[in-house]
Amino acid sequence: MGVAVRAVVELFKLVGREQELNREIIAFSISHDNDSVRIFGHYPVIEGDTVKYFRHPIISYTLVASTVDIWTAYKFTKNVYDLWMPAHFKRLCSVIDQIPAGVDFRVAPLSQGSGSSQGPDLASTRSDSRSAHGEAAIAVDIPPSPSFAIPPPKKAKNIDTLG
Repeated sequence: MGVAVRAVVELFKLVGREQELNREIIAFSISHDNDSVRIFGHYPVIEGDTVKYFRHPIISYTLVASTVDIWTAYKFTKNVYDLWMPAHFKRLCSVIDQIPAGVDFRVAPLSQGSGSSQGPDLASTRSDSRSAHGEAAIAVDIPPSPSFAIPPPKKAKNIDTLG
């Protein structure tokens, strides 16, 4: 979900309207397993050129002996599509209509340290590398770690040649 939120923020940055998204939920996610459901809202916090991405827990419940209606996730999703999405879609269309001609849509890659491994509250952090390094995005080639190198399989010995 962080990629989708980041893409929306970058789109709004192209036309100088990123502050409209500051601390506003602009994406939702639902995760589940055999006996629990979790619904999150994803939002950016924009402070100057720095954008931090967060997720806010909306509801979490178990399906086994739950006091919450088992249709909660369905009802939530239906309301997102029926009520929230049309307004969000209009806002996206408005921004797309304002994009000037000849814009380069390349986006700087996320840093190595970002991702969901940072905990449930902080999804990722990045600062705008274009402002610090000009308009060109800087790519760094990182050599593969030897811990991921898989040795080739050993050839099986022929039983007839043994002893």
